[in-house]
Amino acid sequence: MTTRIRGFGVFGFILLAGSLVGCGCAWRPGEWPTSVRLKGGTAPVFVLSGGGEVAVFTIYSPDYMTKAEKPDDENFALWKIKPTEGYLHGTWISKLGSITYGVVPPGYVQTPPLLMEGQKYFYFVETTNVAGAGGYLEIRNSRAVATSGSGPCFLDDHGKSIRIPCPKILD
Repeated sequence: MTTRIRGFGVFGFILLAGSLVGCGCAWRPGEWPTSVRLKGGTAPVFVLSGGGEVAVFTIYSPDYMTKAEKPDDENFALWKIKPTEGYLHGTWISKLGSITYGVVPPGYVQTPPLLMEGQKYFYFVETTNVAGAGGYLEIRNSRAVATSGSGPCFLDDHGKSIRIPCPKILD
């Protein structure tokens, strides 16, 4: 009797592990969330780490924080790069390493306006296979500086984005 229970337990574990991997619910080697570290300079450098491919990288204007009507509101996109071969054909973050504002990585196309001194900007790296990352930067003394910010908050209502007040952050 003990042998049967132990045997079923191993078999059950194998079935459970197989189903988790099959549905994509288990951790997979090489899959870790995207993170961005900002290096200041005359042009901001976004140092990337994570396990995905860069599908879209966007910097939004200062008005994005107060006027955007959806998370990826193109009306406020200042600079955006996309893979030339399409969304699912970006470069792996580990190969790309970093993105410098105004410099188009090989295999990407861009739309580049200028960043203005003293303005706060929101950026977002959208990746495939893992969660993306975003943050805020400001141009001070002709150098990019990481800063904090409170951008717009949205609620997804069955595929429609609704702007809502952001929750208060308590210190």
